Order: sequence, then structure tokens, then C-alpha cells
Amino acid sequence: MLFIVFTAMTSKMYAQLCPENIGFENGNFKNWKLFTGSISTNGVTLNEVGNAVSGRHTLQNDRKAVDQYGKFPIVPKNAGNYTVKVGNNGTGNQAEGISYLINIPSDRPEFTLTYQYAVVFEDPNHAPVEQPKFIARVKDLETGLYIPCASFEYIATSTLPGFKKSTVSSTVIYKEWTPVTINLSGYQGKQILLEFITGDCTLGGHFGYAYVDVNNLCGGLIIGNTYCKSSDELNVSGPSGFQTYNWYNGDRSIKYGTGSTIKIKPTPPEGTQIVLDLIPFAGFGCPSTVTAVVHSVDYQLQLLPKNTVCQGTAIDLTSDDYILNRHADFSYFAYEDKDLTIPIKGLFTVEENKTFYIMATNYKGCESVSSVDVSIFDVANITIKKPEDVCYNETVDITKNDLYTGDLSDITRSYYTDAAGTKSLSNPTKINVSGRYYVNLSNNLGCNKIQYVDVVVNPKPILKITNPAGVCYPSTVNIASLNNFKGSDADLKFDFFYDAALTQPIADPEKIEKSGTYFVKATNKMGCVVTEKVNVTVYDLPVLVSTDPPAVCYPSTVDITNTTLYAGTTAGVSYTYFTDSNLSNKLQQPNQVSKTGTYFVKITNANGCYTSGKINVTVNPLPIIVLNQPKPIFDYDYIDLTSADIVKGSKGYEKAYYFTDATLSKPVADPTRVKKAGTYYISLASDKGCIITSHLDLNILPAPKIMVPTAFTPQKATNNRLYPFFTSIKQLNSFKIFNKWGILVYETNTMESTGWDGLFKTKMQPMETFSWFAEGIDVLGGKFQSKGKTILIL
Repeated sequence: MLFIVFTAMTSKMYAQLCPENIGFENGNFKNWKLFTGSISTNGVTLNEVGNAVSGRHTLQNDRKAVDQYGKFPIVPKNAGNYTVKVGNNGTGNQAEGISYLINIPSDRPEFTLTYQYAVVFEDPNHAPVEQPKFIARVKDLETGLYIPCASFEYIATSTLPGFKKSTVSSTVIYKEWTPVTINLSGYQGKQILLEFITGDCTLGGHFGYAYVDVNNLCGGLIIGNTYCKSSDELNVSGPSGFQTYNWYNGDRSIKYGTGSTIKIKPTPPEGTQIVLDLIPFAGFGCPSTVTAVVHSVDYQLQLLPKNTVCQGTAIDLTSDDYILNRHADFSYFAYEDKDLTIPIKGLFTVEENKTFYIMATNYKGCESVSSVDVSIFDVANITIKKPEDVCYNETVDITKNDLYTGDLSDITRSYYTDAAGTKSLSNPTKINVSGRYYVNLSNNLGCNKIQYVDVVVNPKPILKITNPAGVCYPSTVNIASLNNFKGSDADLKFDFFYDAALTQPIADPEKIEKSGTYFVKATNKMGCVVTEKVNVTVYDLPVLVSTDPPAVCYPSTVDITNTTLYAGTTAGVSYTYFTDSNLSNKLQQPNQVSKTGTYFVKITNANGCYTSGKINVTVNPLPIIVLNQPKPIFDYDYIDLTSADIVKGSKGYEKAYYFTDATLSKPVADPTRVKKAGTYYISLASDKGCIITSHLDLNILPAPKIMVPTAFTPQKATNNRLYPFFTSIKQLNSFKIFNKWGILVYETNTMESTGWDGLFKTKMQPMETFSWFAEGIDVLGGKFQSKGKTILIL
């Protein structure tokens, strides 16, 4: 392996139990070093890069996303908010790495580090040195050596413990999230380099990548030996990633249990020693025995039971304002829910009454949870209703108590014209101008809130009249249509009259039948009124006279736009033509009507008034020709074009004619025995002499064949593969090659096979004659067999 050089800046240790951002919880690679490079059979070569390389160092926080091959979550349930994907499913000898320099505090003789990893490999079944791999190791920078029991190399092979085959790709194996605990006890005051490295197949054609998450808690090897006195049981956990866990008391007279986590009930006495034997998976660590002493902590978290704040106040729930008995050995975490699944970091802005939960925990296992109720002052819950709109000669009083909902006790109100509350409103009881005004609500504790209230003082109603367009008799005019009043106030109610004095109401203003001047009265919802007049015009209709055109024979057409057909019609009108009496389907080519039927003519005068009438067209039809494609045949058979099956479904004809060309100038010599593939033309003639022609493509195929060369040279540049050639064969059932002893040396059932390369059981066969046998399905569905011999020439 090539020597890999890593450099890392010392990361500062803060109050947390693990170095800052070792678990990527900042959402970035702060304090981590990133590397890219390549892998070969000589080892991994990596170079540091300044920033994460897209697709090779990938932070992930989507808890719903799963790996495309293993279908396991890319962020496990018991992880932090972020994990990192090292590498990708690309190939090309790529290698990637990340490293973190840990300064173990000098006062921490017991120090452990837990990480989780998940691995996805292609398993090309190469030699081990060529396989994709994942390396996790820890280096003591003082000695420059890797710590044996904390450094592992996982090489792609399905025999690795815990690996499964992907259901997406048969060449991919994967291992779901697996925790590993590294014992760094005894390294206090030293610098330790944590490294994770992935590498593709060294031959360049197969990938390997891994997911990594590092636990943010770094403690002793046994967690939970310190318990709260209020607990009646002890839950202890050992380091992750070992095969076997055996738990005992100090003299091994009692075996507490097995497994990485056990429950001891009742709680052992104070000072009891716990012994844990750890046996690793073969090749992944060293056997060891660790101990811990049972201690109790008489600690019950006490919080301020309730607090009241102004709406929008930012509070720190883990500050001494809320924690009444803070303990130096405990860390404190705030949550929005009682299940402690929604964490709160830093300041939290309170917008509603809510119960929060705070957990106190030390790194040895004691936890205490309590709650605090935070409420907002009632002033934040007061709302203002919009006052009713008034007419232009009235005013609005925004000081009325009935506009306000909520508890108004001890609330003082002041009124302004601006949202900042700097410009006082001089007349809040008599507002006569529409606008948005502001009310400052304040209480004697200093909480305040400015809310707005919209006031509408309706001006004199605006009534705008657009005279309705003229209509054609017998249509009527709707003078009540809102289109006549565009630009008017939206809240107007209309009444209509025959006279300007508004004494003669119109019973049905939606159906005015005569031209003239009419009058409208408009009233808005506040009772304000305005009047105006409306002018109406009703036009006369034009006169249409039509004559049916003479009949024609298809494909001749009829021109119904011919003006001679409409002698006597009103002059100066425009014509349009339709296929239906509703005049909804316009006739596209009225000058070339090719179908018998009744059509409709619409004439329109300059005023847009129109009338319509019908005109009848007769076009004699052609025979109906239906040509049925005969089944394909091989060239040793023939087709009878005169067969009744060929024209089955045709109608309205008396005689049929057969031709070899589209111009119908070359008759078929013998239409009863056609043996040549190609396009043929059949004409059907009706009793009226109308002729229709269509063509038919005859599919006459060459006879099926399977042919194999009589010799091939597998060690030459050309003719080095033996495979069959096909004529009129659509499926190969089998192609088998036997040596002179009758042993099958090659077999395939696909027509796309690259053929036999002369090898049998990886050995080149000698120069001799081989027999072959082929069976397939011809293009017409029949079974076809063929056989022969070929010579292998070296």
C-alpha cells in the first residue's frame, strides 16, 4: 500500500463530550479534512482538497431517502441529523477519504468513540487486492502507527459478516448500518487521527462507497453504570460492533446477561463492579475485558414551573432562568414534545402558549426530564373586527368596544395613522376618510401590540354606462347586463325605467325589443343613489333566396358559393356555410363539396344581422373497397388475387380489375397465381361506372435457412467466431456444437450471440471437425431444423 499523508488542524474541545462537529451536526465539514485520489493494486493514493467534491463527499439529512441498491435509510433512526456518503457508484479507480484530528483531553483516561457505517460494494469476484474496499482506522500521531484493535479494512466479498445481496443488481452486495465502538482509553492527552476511506475496484470497472456517521457522545466503554437514585433498574450498554458480550459482577459469580445492552433489575448496590467480556468478529478487533463501578446520582431536574412572556419574546430554555438546580456534571437539552423528538437549539421565539420539555443527562447514563409551561400575555390574543362600511356623508368610530374581542382588562388603547405608532389619530371617533388605521394595545406589564383596522367610507356611487351593442331582430337587448356598467362601483344594485322621472318601471329589462332611450337607477349597499340613461338599437334582418345545385358524381364536387344559386337575396351581404342547422360547424371548403347532404347558408348584413337557409347537394358515391391482406407465404407457393377473401367486405361494385402499377396501365397477367412479392392494385367498378382503386402489398418471403460456415479460425483476427446465419428465421431455439466424441462444447438460444470462440472449459479446442445442430422458428411460425459440420482451424 502507498503511504497516505493526512494533515489536519487541531479542533477545539468545547463543553460537549465529543469534539466539535465530529458528527457533522453543523451541516458542514468543519474540522474535517477531505481527500480524493485513486486506487491500484499497490494501494490508495489520496490528495487533500479544499472543499467537498460533488458526488464524492456528500452530506445527507433526508430521513425518508433510501440507498438505491440496499433500500436502507441513508440517515438511520438512531443517528444525528446528518450523515456523510463517501464515494459514489461511478467507476474508474476512484478513492475518497475524510479524516478528523482528535485531541483527547488529559483528564479523560476513559475515552470511547462510536461510529456507524453502511457499505455498498460491487463484488466482481476479483482477487482480494483488486476488490472494492472500505477502510476505517485510527492513528496514534505520537507513534505514527495505526491502533490495531481500532482499525479495519472491509474488502468486497459476500462472505463478510452481515452483508446481503442487492435485489436491484445481482453484482452488488451491501451491509446496512452497523455501529462500531473504538476504545481509546489510555490515550489521554494524545492526538488521534480518525480516517474513513473508500476505493473502487483497482481494475477500474466496479464501484464501492460507504455511509458514515459519528456519535456526538464520547464516554467510557460502559455506559449507564451511573444511574439516578429514583430508578429501580440499571440499563447498561457496552461498545458497539462486537460479536459477543458477556456481563458479570466483580467476582464473576453472577452473570447478568449477554448482548450489547442489558437491563439489571433490581439496581445493584452502590460500588458494585460490573465486568464485560468483549469478543470481536473474526479479523475485526481484539478480545478485551472492561469494567465499571456502579454509582448513583441523587439528582432530579427542577424547573421553573411556569413563565409568562410577551408574544415574540426569544427565550433560552436551558438557561438559569428556567433550570433551578443546574449540576456541573450534567448537560441540558430542550425539546418541543414530550417524546423528546423535536430538539430546540439556542433561542426559541414564543408565539403561543406551549409546554416545553428539558432533559438533563450525564455521559454515564443518568437522565432526568421535567417540563415547563410558557404562556403569552392576553394582550397578544386581542383582535379587532373591521367596522361596517359607511356612506360618504357618515363617519366611523374605531374606539367602540364591540369592535374588540379578547380580554380588555387593564388594556390601554391609543390610535395612530402609521404602523410604527408615531403619528397620532386626531379623530378616532369620527373618521370620514377611508384607510388603514392602527391601534396600540398595551398593558401595565409593558407588553404591547399594534394592530390595524381598515375603515371604508364610501364616496358618491360611480355609475358608468356603456351603451349595449345593437342587435338583430328578433333578438332583444339586456340593459341589465353588468357589461353595460364596467367601471362602475361593484356594489351597485340597478333598477330600470322607461322615463327620466323614474315613474314607469320596466318589468323585464333583460328583454328590450325596440330601439330607444331607457333609464337606470343605481343604489350601492349604503343606500347612495345615482341615475343615467341607456340607448338601445334593434336592426332588421336580411332576406335569403336559394336554389339547389344539380347532382354530380364523386369525386367531382359542388360549388355552393356560386352566386347564381342565390338570385333574389338581399344585396351587400356576406355568406358563410355550415354543415348543421345550428350553424356551429363551419363548412371548410364550400366551393368543393364532395358529400351528399343538406348544407346551410348564413348571410350577414353590415349591421351583423343574419338569416340562414338550407341547400341540398347530391354527390353519387363510389363503391366501398376493402382489401384484406393475405397471409405471407414462402417463394415456393402462390397467392390468388381473385379470391373472394381478398375483397371481402367491399360493397357497391360489379367488376374487379388487377394491375401491377399505380397508373393502372399494366394488368396482372394471371391474378390467380401470383408468386412475386410487391405492390398490386385492385380497381372496383360500380353499376354507374364509378371506379375506386386501392393497393395491396404481397409478402412472399425466401424459404427459411440456417447456415453455418464450414470452417473458422478462433485465433485469427477475422473469422474467429462460429455462429449461424439466418434467412426467414425469427427465433433460435437452440444452436449446439459437439466435438467428435459427441460432447457438447457450446450452446446458445439467442440470435444475437457473438458465437463460439473455440474454447471449452476455458481451453482452446484442437483442430478437428465439429458437428452442429440448429433448431428455430421461421417467420411464419413453423419449426425449422438444420445441421452440418465445420472445421476448427488453428
